[in-house]
Amino acid sequence: MQWQNNPYFIFLILAGLISLINTLVVAQRRRVAGSLPLLGMLLAVSLWSFTYAFELASADQASQVFWAKIEYIGIVSVPALFILFTLEYGHHRQAFQRRVIYSVWLIPLITLALVWTNASHGLIWSQIGQKHAGSYSLLSLEHGLAFWIWTAYSYLLLLFGSLILIRRAISSPPEIKPQSFILVFGAGITWLGNIIYLAGLSPVPDLDLTPITFIVSMIAYSVGLFRFGILDIMPIAGETVLESLDDVVIVLDDAGLIAYINKTFEYYSGVDSKGFVGQPASIALSVWPSMSKLGDTQTTNRGEVVMTIEGREPVYFDTRVSTVRWKNQRLGRVYVLEDISERRRAEKTAFGQSDENLISGDAIPLIFVIRLHDEKVIEVNRSSILALGYERKDVVGRSFLQLGIWDAYQRSEFLKIFRSEGFVKNHTLSLTDINKSKQSYLVSANRVDIHDKSYIVMLVQPEGE
Repeated sequence: MQWQNNPYFIFLILAGLISLINTLVVAQRRRVAGSLPLLGMLLAVSLWSFTYAFELASADQASQVFWAKIEYIGIVSVPALFILFTLEYGHHRQAFQRRVIYSVWLIPLITLALVWTNASHGLIWSQIGQKHAGSYSLLSLEHGLAFWIWTAYSYLLLLFGSLILIRRAISSPPEIKPQSFILVFGAGITWLGNIIYLAGLSPVPDLDLTPITFIVSMIAYSVGLFRFGILDIMPIAGETVLESLDDVVIVLDDAGLIAYINKTFEYYSGVDSKGFVGQPASIALSVWPSMSKLGDTQTTNRGEVVMTIEGREPVYFDTRVSTVRWKNQRLGRVYVLEDISERRRAEKTAFGQSDENLISGDAIPLIFVIRLHDEKVIEVNRSSILALGYERKDVVGRSFLQLGIWDAYQRSEFLKIFRSEGFVKNHTLSLTDINKSKQSYLVSANRVDIHDKSYIVMLVQPEGE
């Protein structure tokens, strides 16, 4: 193999090296959606750049053709990996299936096979020769029918992928928009160089500008990776977000069927969550009675449920329920269950009660911590906020009397019992919520002394529950 001094060799090596650096960055984020196609695309760009550099550095025609054939491994891979990346990046998961992946790679693989068998049919290169450009020679090619079919296909993939990125940029939050535009810009620069080469407008005849433009596109991708956090603040798919949560997430469709449960549920239940998908919540979760009633909830609210598993302590969850809507049509509900077991057991200890007496799934106690000397509320639990309709900031720092939760007579009667007995047990009070509606509650309270300060820890449950 003979070598020649080609001034463009160094530019191609530089483009390949920049692409490799970007590859190392992406490789560290392999778990992020879209990272694998992007990683493959950057490797393909590196291969394309390096092999074209060796083609330009080769002096004899046979060596140049050899490197050109290897070069096509990168050439056919870049558009295919680009479209796969944009599909995953744009969350078109319904299109990101095996049959789609196979169909995307069909024409590239056929093209690659035709490249390596070109001598027998000439469908890729109809004529092969060399042209001298001063002190070096360039491979001169006339292209056949299969090449133009491949070119049309690759440009179609580029166009479709760019439209996905542009659409993503338009609909994304401000911090994500630059990412999509950088990706479109990088791809556009590369294919602009390719168009100039194929149209015969290159300032150096027979010099393919496509790999050289990789310098610009790879610098753009570097800016995207290091400055704008591509793959760091990438718009990842909803399921990926849900799987990363420590809270249990259950999604029901409008018919009450389980559409999704994240893996956190398996941690608590010890049961494979995938087996629940498609089943009615009332049946799938029937082992845990309070949880099986989730599907019966018809309003957006919050509450608490308990999961009891034989041989283990009960697990208490604060439950947030939200309705999923699309264009004013209800599609289903999302339940987020936060583990509050430690807090529940702390409350149990404060009252000296067993788990069963403290909470029973549907009857969730209201908890208030009141400073004794001025009767100001210093803490409330979520059940209290939900039952009375107040915001936490409106309750903390004020007394029941100031809030109007009880009247002066009820306050006097409660404090009389508390001071004489040192505690209150199952005392009936009528408490008033923020809408001035009254409800009868059973109230128990204990005194807790911490650092010479006294507090009333009050447990309140609706009467009859």
